[in-house]
Parts: sequence; C-alpha cells; structure tokens
Amino acid sequence: MNINFSRYDTLTTLLAGTTAALTIVLSQPVIAKTPQEVASIAGPLTVQINSSLGDGSGVIIAKNGKTYTVLTVNHVVEKADVKYTVRTSKGKNYQATSVTRLQTAETDPDLAVVKFESPEEYPVATIADSDLAVIGTQIFVYGYPATGGLFGAEREPELSPGLVTSRPRNRPEGYTLRYQAVTWSGMSGGPVFDSEARVIGLHGQGEFGFAQTSSGEVAPIKTGFNAAVPINTFIAKLVAAGMNKSELKVDNTPASSGPVSTANPQDAQAYYFRGLSLLDRGDAWEAIADFNRSLAFKPKYIPELYFNIGNARTFITAALPQREPTRGSTAIQAYTLAIEANPGFADAYYNRALAYLDNKDQPKAIADFQKAAELYKQGGRTSAYQDALSRIKQLQ
Repeated sequence: MNINFSRYDTLTTLLAGTTAALTIVLSQPVIAKTPQEVASIAGPLTVQINSSLGDGSGVIIAKNGKTYTVLTVNHVVEKADVKYTVRTSKGKNYQATSVTRLQTAETDPDLAVVKFESPEEYPVATIADSDLAVIGTQIFVYGYPATGGLFGAEREPELSPGLVTSRPRNRPEGYTLRYQAVTWSGMSGGPVFDSEARVIGLHGQGEFGFAQTSSGEVAPIKTGFNAAVPINTFIAKLVAAGMNKSELKVDNTPASSGPVSTANPQDAQAYYFRGLSLLDRGDAWEAIADFNRSLAFKPKYIPELYFNIGNARTFITAALPQREPTRGSTAIQAYTLAIEANPGFADAYYNRALAYLDNKDQPKAIADFQKAAELYKQGGRTSAYQDALSRIKQLQ
C-alpha cells in the first residue's frame, strides 16, 4: 500500500460538505482554551505571505526592534527572483527584507524564515514542545485560505480544529506531525497550535493520497489527512536560520488537556478516531473494522464514516497484485452510501469517479467528476474545481 501526500496545500478534506463532523473535534474533554480564545491569540500572530506566484501564511516568532521574524514553509517563498509581501492582521503590507530558505535539498524540512520591518506593535508567538503532540492531541490550524474567490490581500483568516492522527518518524520534507482538519489553499505556512494556543508546527501538506489503479495510473484520491513540520524540527535548524533560542518565546510545559484515548474505545467517536489513525498509518482493514463499529452507534457523521471506508477499500485494492471482480465495486458502494447520507459531499463524488474509472466505466466517472466540479464551484474551492475540470477534459 502506498499512501503519499502532496506538499502543496490545496486541501479539501474528508469533512467537506458537512458541519456535523466538526463535533468530533470539539466534543473533547475540557481544553485549556476555547477555539474562540485560540483564534483571538492566533489572529495578531499570523500573517499573509503574498507574491505573484501565489498566496501563503506565516507566523511571527521573534522581534528585534522594528524587525519581525516570520516562520513559514519553504514552498511558499521558494523562488529567489520573486518579491514577497507580508500582510499583517492590521491590514498593513510590508516588503520582505530577507528570506532564509532552510530547505536547500529535497531531504531538508520544508521551512523558511522571512523578515520584515514595521513601526507597528505585533505580538510574538509562544512555542511549545511538539514532541508532546502525540496521537489524539487537540490541535488548531490557523491561516489565510484562498477560497470563495478571495485571493491575496482579500483573504480572511480561518481557524480549523483537528486531532493528531499519527507521528511517523520520517516523512519527506519533515512532515511528521499529521492530523485531520479542514484546511484550504493559502493556509500553507500557517501555524498549528496546541490547546494552549502555542505553536507546535507549520502547516503545509495534504489533500491527496495517491493509490495506483489497475491501469497503472496513480490516482490522487482525496483523504482529508494533513501534515505540518513540527516546531522542534525548526528549533534544530536555528543556526541555519541565523537565530538563537534566546530570541524565541518558549513554554514547554505539558498542556492541561490530554490526548483523546483510543486504547479501549467505548463510543462512536473513539472508534472513528482510532479508525482514522489506523487508516493514516496504512492499516486499512483494521480501520474499516473500527469505522463499522462506529457506524453501529448511528452517529451524526455517517457520511464521513462511509467516505473513509471507501478510501480504505481504495488503498486495499490498489495494493492487490491482481485485479479481482469485486475490487472496484466495494469502494464505489461505500462512496455511494456517503453521497446518499450527504448529497453535497463533493469529495465522495470525486473519489467515486476515480473508482468508476478504475472499473472502466468512463460515463459514470465523467458524471461524478462533473457533479464534484459543480459542488466545488459552489463552495468556492477553486483548486479542487479546476482539478475536476481537468479530469473531465482528459476523459472527453
């Protein structure tokens, strides 16, 4: 089984199309700060990073006089011959005075440091120990999504809650903090906060999981799993960034709220989350078992459960050495149930189209891509809309 993720953040998410799924995140034990409190802290710290090549986000991590230091991901500022602008929460735009790219090779973490000068006063983010963000930990992603037809300086900030689903030891470009959360294009480089509103990572990867179809094509199915470069990875690169730890505001005390326990699931939420963690690790059969256990409780997030069963079955069939008569239909059935439960589930249409394509049913694949494109357009998901149109064009 081969599940990889795109470094570029055009993130859609398996939660798209419903709001009920958000209760999975918010119905946790009491956290140190409410989402509103986290958002009020995150707002002044988080900035836009704009250029002619696209939009990104970043977070202020240090200040020296009038010079502010912003941490972001390298792919937001990777072109040396491009001018970058930092736009703050006060609506002020500043030219970047310097860009230090910490990713000089493919094996380096996707990180960069941007500096700008301003007479205005902005707070500096508090950094926490990202090693404490274990599976089940509550997180919040904050950034400026390019959605609803808004780009560049027009973007508005958004807070997205989530849960850590896995902590792999090694991932390309340092993306070893993985979670499920609703994120969008333009949020790359934005901070990932813990429940105390401390930065534990830099968001920048997600949307697609790649599975090879029977025809040999690598199909980008939509999964909703996202990833960040942990802040501890940046701490290890301080010398390369031209900084020292004394410039940072650090608080490594453990969060007052612990992670969600999945050791002995007793309800729909615990089974669902354990299933997500298993799926994120590639244990698709075990994930399906937990999703079915969650379904037995008849929770509100039934569309998401069927959607993830479809994803799990897609990864299973993609790993089989030979095609079997039922290998495509099982994923199709699961996506169909997700759509029946939520007719506006755009990603379910998109993934079902890929399953139809794997079954050599081109007319149904085109119909589903068209429906997905329609829903993406309605939801202002420009990148996903263009992607669906591209798939249709290839098939016609």
